[in-house]
Amino acid sequence: MLQAVSDRVPCRAARVSTGFTLIEVLIVVAIIALLIAVLLPALARTREQTRAAVCLSHLKQQGIALSTYSADYKTVLPWAGSFRFSLMEGKYYLGYTGDEMHDWALVNIGVLYPKYVGSSPELFYCPNNKAADSTGSNGIAQFRRCYRAPKRGQPGYQNAHTFPISPFSSYNYAAPLVPGRSPRDRGSQMYPEESVRYGDVPPAAESPYWRYLNEPTDPAPEFLGPLPAGTRGKHTIHAFISDGYFAGKDIYTWEGKVYNREPYEGYHLNSYNVLYSDLHAKRVVDPQGQIHTAQLTPVRYNNAGGPNVTKVFKVWDHFSRNH
Repeated sequence: MLQAVSDRVPCRAARVSTGFTLIEVLIVVAIIALLIAVLLPALARTREQTRAAVCLSHLKQQGIALSTYSADYKTVLPWAGSFRFSLMEGKYYLGYTGDEMHDWALVNIGVLYPKYVGSSPELFYCPNNKAADSTGSNGIAQFRRCYRAPKRGQPGYQNAHTFPISPFSSYNYAAPLVPGRSPRDRGSQMYPEESVRYGDVPPAAESPYWRYLNEPTDPAPEFLGPLPAGTRGKHTIHAFISDGYFAGKDIYTWEGKVYNREPYEGYHLNSYNVLYSDLHAKRVVDPQGQIHTAQLTPVRYNNAGGPNVTKVFKVWDHFSRNH
């Protein structure tokens, strides 16, 4: 009898010691939920810091390539296309006439491929710029396709006058330039007058950047602070290449079809990456998120006008002032 009782007691104690009450389970779940809530933002920020570092590395590599390019071409840097994010575009846009007007031409940082950046153009793409996805319809595959067949009559050629199929990068190249002109590797003289104005047209038809420089008053003084005439574009070190900072939907019509492109922006922790005229790269903070909130759209050099243009170039000045 005593032996039987003693045999049962340890069993009951074992059952009690290995169980969990409902309160204990809820406490554990609450702790796990709290840890997740604390860790997820930290993980997201770490991932974003990694993307920002990748983008900044791309710009630094472009800077190295541009330095070599400058040495080869006696301080003359790659020429600008009509669209500052293009890697290639039709010669038509650059003022060509005659038999070659619809051939493809390397422009902007696309000129660095392949001699100065190697066989892969991946460094032309920022991981945060969704409109310029390296795997998208205007990405690396399209760039290589156009590069292999840049002239009419070649197998695989696609009409260079059809802008929606143009390959483009994530980065905004030398925004002040007139299409077909080149910046200079000369520090404060990176954008000489002949590279930022047409010079042979009426003032109202001048390039949008030249009009911005010479506006008598600042039409958007509340945006990034007022910039009086005579101070705009005056920098010892200029912005040269930047993340796309166009957060607005880019809607345009081509041959009767409406295209609605995603925001063309590489935004990193409330900042943008910028490469400068001395070929160093850094992140520049977007003050109070003004640039992102402005919902700017890219400048089209054939019909640019209005307050959007002023703000586009004020951002460029902001980058240059914060080198």
